[in-house]
Amino acid sequence: MSETIGHDGGMAALPPRGIGQILSTAFQLYRRYWRTLLPIAALVVVPLTLLQYAIGDWVRSHGQQVQDEVGSTSFWAQATAWLLAALVGLLLYQVLTAAITRAIAAEVAGQDPGVEQSYRFGLARLGPILVVSILVGLATLLGLIVFIIPGIYIGVRLVVSIQALVVEGKQGTEAMRRSWDLVGGHWWHAAFTVVLAGLLTEVVNAAITAPFSAGAWLAQAVAAAVAMTVTLPFGALVGVLLYLDLRARRERLDLDTLKTDLQTSAA
Repeated sequence: MSETIGHDGGMAALPPRGIGQILSTAFQLYRRYWRTLLPIAALVVVPLTLLQYAIGDWVRSHGQQVQDEVGSTSFWAQATAWLLAALVGLLLYQVLTAAITRAIAAEVAGQDPGVEQSYRFGLARLGPILVVSILVGLATLLGLIVFIIPGIYIGVRLVVSIQALVVEGKQGTEAMRRSWDLVGGHWWHAAFTVVLAGLLTEVVNAAITAPFSAGAWLAQAVAAAVAMTVTLPFGALVGVLLYLDLRARRERLDLDTLKTDLQTSAA
């Protein structure tokens, strides 16, 4: 692992990385740990994606019937079921985010948390993660409402809030302040890293899903599930590596410090 992240020992400070180095390291870690990362993503992504496409196909097939039954009890029962499914999906995606982030950070630190342990960590911290996600979303949305540029600026400044929560145990606005401080002075570096990673993810998504775009809903759903399962860990890898890079730029960070942070946040 030390060879991959570019240091010689636990006490050696992790060096700052350029955007290209962050992305290439993310690819290296992906190739090395895909057996752990893909099952973590697939466990949530596959069933939720299939459910989403199944509901979408049902709505398209019964569009007129839905309009006719808007006032009926059966319609509202179905709508309630869809809403509950959406809420469950939101919660599971929060668990997934924490699980992947935790697994990646642990593997960078030379540990092997495994799928079950990573999900157990995510479930145990669902509340704090949900709170931070909502606060970040509201802050970014408020900035977008005021004017687009402030929203983008705020979103980038808060981009590693979840990583600060998962790795350091920061919660609520404390995690947001930590992200704000880390990104300060390195806004363009963080912004371009996120944008380039997003573009790469979209290219891979399109390459996987495009051949099935005109097919049956099930084929589209399977392709979408595969695409998200493949790309989601890469995005999470970039997020963790960006977080570690920002810490390396602002403070001395070595593997021993990272391991200590992970142990403290897991307590």
